[in-house]
Amino acid sequence: MKATFIKYTCIYLIAQRGKYEGNASTAVKAHNRSAMTQYLYGHSHVTKQELERELGLSLPTITQNLRALEDDGLIRKGELQDSTGGRKAQNYEFNPDHRTAIGVVMRSNELRLCAINLYGNVIEKRNDALPYRNTNVYYQRIGGIINNFAADVEKKHGKVLGVSFAIQGILSPDATTITFGTIMGNTGLTLETISQSVHYPCMMIHDSDASAMAELWFDSTLTDAVCVYLERAPGRRGDRGGQGCIKARTSATGAIEHMTLVPGGRECYCGQRGCMDTYCSPETLPEDYESIPGFFSVLEQGERHHRERMDEWLDYVAQAIVNARSIIAGDVIVGGEAAQHLEDSDIEDLKARVIARSPFGTDHFNLRKSYCAEDQNIIGAALRFAENYLDDICGAAVRG
Repeated sequence: MKATFIKYTCIYLIAQRGKYEGNASTAVKAHNRSAMTQYLYGHSHVTKQELERELGLSLPTITQNLRALEDDGLIRKGELQDSTGGRKAQNYEFNPDHRTAIGVVMRSNELRLCAINLYGNVIEKRNDALPYRNTNVYYQRIGGIINNFAADVEKKHGKVLGVSFAIQGILSPDATTITFGTIMGNTGLTLETISQSVHYPCMMIHDSDASAMAELWFDSTLTDAVCVYLERAPGRRGDRGGQGCIKARTSATGAIEHMTLVPGGRECYCGQRGCMDTYCSPETLPEDYESIPGFFSVLEQGERHHRERMDEWLDYVAQAIVNARSIIAGDVIVGGEAAQHLEDSDIEDLKARVIARSPFGTDHFNLRKSYCAEDQNIIGAALRFAENYLDDICGAAVRG
């Protein structure tokens, strides 16, 4: 009996050792694939020899993984390198259209959609004149529009990972419910309702958070930043829309549009008075029946009253930035519709106003326009799906 027990124990130990060795081998293979994918994502025109040199992998391992990645559509062959006397080396490159993602924003009178690839580049856009209604009929209608748009994207590019809605409203901690949606009149709206007819995975994200997400994506040097998103409101109220957030590389975000800028000032849709939102919206600039582009067009001609309103508006924006930087003294990014009309001289003027109002007059910060001012929040929303997918295939962040 004792000998039999020892025999079976040895068999069990051998079997367990084989199991552990098998798991270790699988883990190594997965690590090698992730490392190669990450390197190819961040570098163009990569050869086997470069991968061998930079990653320390054997050529057989590299060849096997390249073949598998190419079969999966993650990479593709590029051009052959120029010969230096021997055989021309084959270049490989990441295929950013292997997967795509869609961002959506609902406005009072239109629906805007953007599709991006895995580099975050916009590959398709669509705008539909569609008045917003908080009804099932509306959500079924936009579901059909989104599905058709996604089908077109997949015909030309890669599979759609999901659809992300940029929401102007406060979301629940799990981002499944709009807990404060006064602007659009949709408090209590759930992700389940909004996506009821969409055939793809869906999520919601606060639009200021989405805008900051885009900035962090396209500028990996950012750590902590104050993102001021100067956009007209998507809802029915025409005099709202100055937003902002404090964004850290840790992904901690704080909205600042309802910080008090002028105590006892203009009434805000949130029920309080003097919020940043009511003073920094670009819609406070035009006079009656004047558009925002029209305002800036007249401003360029040197009209005095337009200059006065512009100066007042810049003062409010500058003070909002000063207040935000008292919490996180990071760089400042100005985005949204207004940013598209600001000249370099306006940005320099705005920074000078911020410095003049800062308690210690510090000038050790950068203030610039967003790298993707147009549709910034929609792009940032879609990036959530792209980021999650890249983390899965690369095993770690691939930017920065």
